[in-house]
Amino acid sequence: MHTQTVNAVAQLDTIDDFNQSKLPIDRESIRSRRLLRLIELVEVLLVPDNDRTIWQMLLDAGANPDFILLRDCDDDSRLARRPALQVNVNTSKLHGFLVITHNADDTGYKLLLQDKGHSVPVKTVDNVIVRKLAATLVELIDDGTKRVEIPSQGLSTNAVIAGDYLLSS
Repeated sequence: MHTQTVNAVAQLDTIDDFNQSKLPIDRESIRSRRLLRLIELVEVLLVPDNDRTIWQMLLDAGANPDFILLRDCDDDSRLARRPALQVNVNTSKLHGFLVITHNADDTGYKLLLQDKGHSVPVKTVDNVIVRKLAATLVELIDDGTKRVEIPSQGLSTNAVIAGDYLLSS
């Protein structure tokens, strides 16, 4: 009985202020510029193997493309919560979920990893800069399992990182 209560509390905490979405994400419904940028980064940044984007790695890690949680916030309000993206993960490194959000001073990202059925994050990584985001996510959750077929042509219109800024190629 106690386990069921803990699970219910953990589930409520993780869904707080989040709205369910699915791939492809409807950008027209999102009001936060920071959330749109985060989604763009996850879609275009390549992980260190240079064969997959962060999205593809997350799908390989068990993320459900029909159940993605987004926290869309007012960018101008400093008192509100930060925009965030949450996906379920099921790898040998983590069986639970990942939350990617902006850190408190908006200079990078904060990653929260939480095991399924627990209300306390297993790991929190603060101040992840853009150019380290993909490598940090791979280190934390990727176990090398490939669940998603990647087209042989790859992505012809990928993005390039220059410093910490995303530039169109």
